[in-house]
Amino acid sequence: MEPQYNPDTVRIYHFRYIREYRAVCVLWAILTIIWAVFNVVVFIQPQWIGDTPESPGYGHHGVYKWCYPNNLAMRYDCSGSFTDFNSLLNDSYKATSFFVGVAALLMLISVAALLLFFCFKKKAVFILVGIFELVTAIFLFLGCVIYPSGWENDELEKICGPDSGKYRMGDCNIRWAYILAIIGIFDAAILAVLAFFLASKRAKIEMYTNSGAVTKSELNGFNSDAMSKRSMPIQPAVVAVPVVHPDGRDYSEYSQVQRRPGSQSNFNL
Repeated sequence: MEPQYNPDTVRIYHFRYIREYRAVCVLWAILTIIWAVFNVVVFIQPQWIGDTPESPGYGHHGVYKWCYPNNLAMRYDCSGSFTDFNSLLNDSYKATSFFVGVAALLMLISVAALLLFFCFKKKAVFILVGIFELVTAIFLFLGCVIYPSGWENDELEKICGPDSGKYRMGDCNIRWAYILAIIGIFDAAILAVLAFFLASKRAKIEMYTNSGAVTKSELNGFNSDAMSKRSMPIQPAVVAVPVVHPDGRDYSEYSQVQRRPGSQSNFNL
């Protein structure tokens, strides 16, 4: 025999679940926006690998751009452009630029897709954004794995020395953008899993609502029965007071005097 539960208790726990669910959704959306910004920064910053105090040269490389210091102008002069793949050093840099660039674009699309919550079913939006984030994690992984195979080039050898080559940095070191890209793989994967989890929970919520167990007004945190009770006006108390004539004669009828509970009568009996 299945245990019986108090419907009011079930509703209370359901409302608490809805509040926690919405809080997780907001956190997921905020993290999606933050990582989209970080992903764009990772793509455009040439700080993936660079010189160290032991390296023979000075400069740093990114996915499609490499820079050298200009002592006269007190700045770095950079070469390479994402719009011109022929300007990149080798095929590995081209592949890395493609995967990381598409990953940044997908995260921007994911942020734009958050606006679809206002006009489409939330379950479908969670699944769509989750797919984008999952593909982003895969593309970032491919970009981070392919990138070291492009270290065998003359420009990087000027900075890192002759010991540099495929998957060998020589006297150079990994910079913060490469580390952020590696972290982004796990971040995008976690956001994708969380999006699919929220989509499954949303399906259960919609099924529970459509079954009639809770109304849409209650789903938004308003209980119609409780609101009707709160909006019900307080009925004043009716007190029967005998009427005494000034000449001392009593009358059998009584007048109904309406007053609020706790207030004192104006009649001197």
